[in-house]
Amino acid sequence: MKKLGPFLLILFLLAGCQTEKISVPPSMKDTLIVSNLKKQEISFVDLQTGKITASDLNFRITSMEKINPNTIILAGENNDSLYRLQLKEGTLTKSAQTGKGVNEMLYRQKDHLLFWSNGIKNTVGFYDVQKDKVIAKVSTDKFPVSMALNEGKNLLYVVNVKGASLSVIDIKTKKEITRFPIVERPKGIFFDGKYVWVGGHGLYGSLNENIYVYDPETGNEVDRVKVGVMPVDFYGDTSSPYVYAICHGSSSVYKIDSKNRSVSKPLKVGANPYDIIGDKHRIYVTSLDGDSLAIIDRTAFTKSKQIRLNNGPHMMILGEENE
Repeated sequence: MKKLGPFLLILFLLAGCQTEKISVPPSMKDTLIVSNLKKQEISFVDLQTGKITASDLNFRITSMEKINPNTIILAGENNDSLYRLQLKEGTLTKSAQTGKGVNEMLYRQKDHLLFWSNGIKNTVGFYDVQKDKVIAKVSTDKFPVSMALNEGKNLLYVVNVKGASLSVIDIKTKKEITRFPIVERPKGIFFDGKYVWVGGHGLYGSLNENIYVYDPETGNEVDRVKVGVMPVDFYGDTSSPYVYAICHGSSSVYKIDSKNRSVSKPLKVGANPYDIIGDKHRIYVTSLDGDSLAIIDRTAFTKSKQIRLNNGPHMMILGEENE
């Protein structure tokens, strides 16, 4: 019987590192990877045909980040570990230990650092994906969620929902260097190179219809941009001067000039838009309660296609970015 001890221990350790196989399309070209909130699954959407390949999971994904063309990191708020999804192999394995409560993640390619916000522990974690090692955890205000990078000054900006504040973290020293108050119940952040834009729900009983623009050096509010009800997320890149914002309450998308902050007319999408991403030609918006994906032409700012997606489509990643 004594000989069984080491054998059972090995079996236990192997079970802990077990790799799970999931269904993944053979090609990621023109494919959108979508997590669902109403069901524990991940979907692969062919943007040309609308065909969906879905795989059940044993947890609900709350955030995803691509770290290279073949690898996506997945997080679930009720899981104490991150997961690595290898697309070519279709394998899912446990990775870094984070503790439960991970809300969002943000990846910086140049030094292989993945940042995550933990709303239970009120921390931001630093994970070196190349070394597969958690290297730091930085305390913030209550319930950190959205994050943005200031590459020039090596800073990480973190929106704290319950603290109604913004934390500024020095990435080199791994310390919070300042914190200042922002809009009540904030959600979503965009850094335009000088200022941080923050959305959110606003005070209870008085829903917010503004994007708040702050100077991260001083903490001062420098502008308010009026849009729809509850702006909660943004997308912008170097291919154009425009920032795109989604509004929960009015189920709409706005196109905003990042320089003069002029605002387009609203473009309607499905009920309760939740995530927004883009490439050089298109903007993609998931609608959680509308069970749909809106594909928007960036130049014309018109909806070119809408695809039905069941089970509460949530976060998105482009499988292979379009040229």
